[in-house]
Parts: sequence; structure tokens; C-alpha cells
Amino acid sequence: MDYLLEMSRIIDGAVKGDRAKVLAYVEQLARKLREVGETAAANRLVKTSQGNKASEVSTAETMASPRLPVDSESRLALADEEWVSIGDVVIILDRSSQMKVEEFIRYIKAADQLLASQVGIAPSMLIYGPPGVGKTELARYIAAELKLPLVTGRSDSLISSFLGSTAKNLRTLFEHAKSRPCVLFLDELDSVAKLRDDQHELGELKRVVVSLLQNIDALNNQIVLLAATNHHHLLDPAVWRRFSYKLEIGLPDIEAREHLFKLYLNGYKANAKDIKDFALLSEQTTGADIRQICESAIRAAVLEGRDTVMPLRVFREIIACRLGSKADFTKDDPRNIESVRNLNPRVLTLKRLAALFQSSEPTISRRLSPGEKPDGKRKKIANQSRNSAGSRPKARSSRRRTS
Repeated sequence: MDYLLEMSRIIDGAVKGDRAKVLAYVEQLARKLREVGETAAANRLVKTSQGNKASEVSTAETMASPRLPVDSESRLALADEEWVSIGDVVIILDRSSQMKVEEFIRYIKAADQLLASQVGIAPSMLIYGPPGVGKTELARYIAAELKLPLVTGRSDSLISSFLGSTAKNLRTLFEHAKSRPCVLFLDELDSVAKLRDDQHELGELKRVVVSLLQNIDALNNQIVLLAATNHHHLLDPAVWRRFSYKLEIGLPDIEAREHLFKLYLNGYKANAKDIKDFALLSEQTTGADIRQICESAIRAAVLEGRDTVMPLRVFREIIACRLGSKADFTKDDPRNIESVRNLNPRVLTLKRLAALFQSSEPTISRRLSPGEKPDGKRKKIANQSRNSAGSRPKARSSRRRTS
């Protein structure tokens, strides 16, 4: 049965006397009706819920967001809200992760059919991995695909120095999320969900974990819950069990990095060979790193009045990202050149190294260790060694004949 989820939420809000919840889900139901061409039914539904005689109610008016909750002490907002349109955010994941995300979205979109079949739903996902791999972007992507606002809990205002206030803030945030259609996103989950047997944590923070677990349990599958952490090993095991889907996002592989460079250099395109070399050289970088690299190269192109990026600038940005303060292109001493070329000798040829250090190929060749001499010179040295080795035995045999 279509729209069963919205209808059940409306009834639940009406039974509990929660007018805000009723209006929020009526608005969502009206939006879905408009999407399938049932504009008159949508307008009638909204007009009935609001109790006015207006004949037309715009989508913008009906979808006005309720006020976000605030901390009672500091009066700071406990969350940020964002509406993300489909196409505004692009995620690039490996095939396995992409399939898992698509399954999660299909699962939530099939909520009406699942409920009609008396199958419970648990729309929650825990996303974990190193910083910069796209966990927040994935949350935005999911919200866009579900056509729901993304309500992101703010750790800086959720966590309070006042005894008991953090648990109270968590409950306030969850109650707000339950009162309306939305995706609740708990970023930096480890800040409120650490292991309870950690001896370095105070009792107050351990009670916060209990409060978090109770609030998740009280959701009763009424909202889509997403959470992300850079430190999944710090999470309490009971928190792990509350999420029906768990997704680890690692560093992008070479194929993903190539897609990322194409995406972020769009409009300032480099040629295909350079893009492939960028991807090869940018091993061990994150999606956020690649975005910063591309933006820096584009910024330089704009300031120099060019409509394409300079590949050399991109290479320098990648090297600087990977080596940090060790990347100094003003010093062509052997150790510095070695550290740069060791990132990827296949990409960083003598010609590119000479351009990077604003030097000549012979100079770069002299700076490198003997094992890194150009192929031609290695062959010449090898031939000299063989000739020398071959002449010595002849000299010895000559001496024997003389004696």
C-alpha cells in the first residue's frame, strides 16, 4: 500500500496529540502526491490539516522547517539542517560499498511495502573510516536520494559541561527528529558513544552512552538514522548493535582517484594521460585531499588567466600533500630529489623532476644515486665495466706468456 508510512506517522501523531508531527507528515504526504500528479488531493490534504480556506498552498510554504532545538544553557543550536537536491552531491565508492548504499536506499524507499507485509524496518547506518574519505558527503547523498532534510547533530553544542545536560540535549535532538520526516545524522559519533569500560572517561560520559542507546531504541524505526566516526574502535559494542547497516569507507583506489580528478577538474580539464598519472601519484590520499589539490590548481589557473590547469602545478600539489613540509622544490639536493621521486618513479621521470625543481635533466641525474641514473648512462657504465673486466684477463694471460 502506497503512503502507509506517512499515514501511520500521522495517526501516531494524532493519537499522541503531537500537532507538529501530524503537520510534518501531512506535508511529506502532500509532496509525494504532487510528485505523482495528484496536486488537487495534495492541496486538499494540506488545507484540511491547516484548517484554513486557502485554495492553493505552495510547496515552499507547506515545507517550512520547524525550529531547530537549542541547548538550554548556551542557547546554541543542537543541529544544523540542510536540504540537498539530487545531483548536488556525487559520491565515488568502490563497487561493493556502492551496492550496499543503493540497497540501503531501496530498503527505506520500500518502507510502505514492508510495513504492509508486516515486516519491520530499521533504517539506520553506521559509516566509519579515516578522515576525508567522504562519510559526510555520503550522508548528504542519502538524504538527497530520499528527498528528506539532513539534520546534523552538532557535537560542540550537544556536549555540555553541566552535569546531565549532554544526555538532556541528546533527548531533545532525538525528540525533534521524531516529530518530522528527516534524516538524523550523528557525525563524530565517538564523542558521545565511547566504550563504557574506558577507565580514562568520567562517569558522566558513560551515562551519556546509556542515554544515547535509550534514545536510539525509542526511535522505533520512525526516522532514518545515520552516524559517522573516524575512530570506530572507540565505540561501545552496544552502539554497534543498534545499527542495521554498517559501512566502512577506505582510501580511494586508483580507479576512484581517477574519477575524482575528472570530477573536481571539470571545466579545467587535463588530458587523459595526465589524469591517469595524477591518480597513480596520489596513492594514500583521500577524496578530500584530491578535492583540495584540484581546487588549488584551478585557483592558480584562474589567477593566471588560463582556462586549463597546469599539470605541473597538480603534480606539485600532490607531492606537497603526500610529503607535507618535506616537499621543497627550491632545493635540488640529492636527498630531497630522492624523497620526491620515491613517491612513484614511473610517474616522476627525470624530465618531470627537472621541471618540478626548475633544473635540467643532467643536473637531476647527477643528484640522484647511481641506481637512479638514466637508462642510457646505466648501459654505458655497464658496458665500460664489462670491457674493463674483459681486458684484465687478457693482460694476465699476456704476462704469463712473457714469463
